[in-house]
Amino acid sequence: MKICVLKLGGSLLDLPDLKDRLSEFLAQLQDRRPLLICGGGSAADLVRHWDEIHQLDATTAHWLAIAAMKLNERLLCQLIPDACLVSNQNAAQQAWEQHQIPVLCAEHYLQATTSANFAPLPASWDITSDSIAAWVTLTWPADELILLKSKDLPADSTVETLAAEGVVDAYLPVIADQLPVLRWCNLRTDQLPVAATTVIRGSSFQSTNATGPA
Repeated sequence: MKICVLKLGGSLLDLPDLKDRLSEFLAQLQDRRPLLICGGGSAADLVRHWDEIHQLDATTAHWLAIAAMKLNERLLCQLIPDACLVSNQNAAQQAWEQHQIPVLCAEHYLQATTSANFAPLPASWDITSDSIAAWVTLTWPADELILLKSKDLPADSTVETLAAEGVVDAYLPVIADQLPVLRWCNLRTDQLPVAATTVIRGSSFQSTNATGPA
């Protein structure tokens, strides 16, 4: 069965009906095994604020921001029925076999994983959970990455144009073309019916609107 990495943007954590929206989206992935990665959102923004005040070195700021993601990972495990925190492939496999939804502890995975094919992510504010999810997809390896965002995908977008607009992080274009499939979902939308385009590999996306009230 194919493995699908789902990166939940931290901006979605203020959705009162996030549990329902995400559960409904997960139910659509009946032929895939989901692996959830939760963005840093306001928790990572706090580290940015500390960095501005204290001028932290790049490595310290990078790992503090990744550690901040753990707060959101634990929240996600509380919100989603049958979700559980995992740190590696074996734990995720056990979760899938028990019909649970694995939420990856990004800090543990990044610290414990090395790859002969993919360089470690650099310590930089150019790296956010977008690139972390892409790196996880490559090194796992998984079959696709879906970015769950708070806005529709602009027409004719590429990773480069999205990075230039700040919709994804600045590092994602460096590794995006190596991904098997990269897709996009606006989980905040109130637009019905669900709209989807053809899956395109590389730096283009399949755009999917999630159902449910805003």
